Amino acid sequence: MKLRIIIWTVVGILVVAGIIFLIFGGKNPRQRVTLKELKWQTEKTEKSINELLGQLAQAKAIPLPGTAAQSLNTAESLLNQSRTIIEQTKKDNDLKTIEQNLRTVHRLLTKTRRIIREATRPQPAKPAGV
Repeated sequence: MKLRIIIWTVVGILVVAGIIFLIFGGKNPRQRVTLKELKWQTEKTEKSINELLGQLAQAKAIPLPGTAAQSLNTAESLLNQSRTIIEQTKKDNDLKTIEQNLRTVHRLLTKTRRIIREATRPQPAKPAGV
């Protein structure tokens, strides 16, 4: 009988400790991002823009059909827009604005990569009889 009481007391203590841990532990708060980290991300993003400008120059050097050339012009305008936003971000010191600008630039870079990839992808040859 005494062993049963001891076991249930230990189980009860563990349950209460677990509940307290769940209530007060909760979710981990969002990690704070510092201005230094955001400036580093800005520099990294600027390097990505420069790499994409190189890819765009290589893609423009190849003769492409009209629609692909128009797509590359669109990609170039997106890169110019990204570069403008990055230049504004470098001068800014507000964390939220910098984060928002970096998200916008990353979306633009994703679109640009997709456009360049689709414009330079070889088109499948159509069968002669069809």
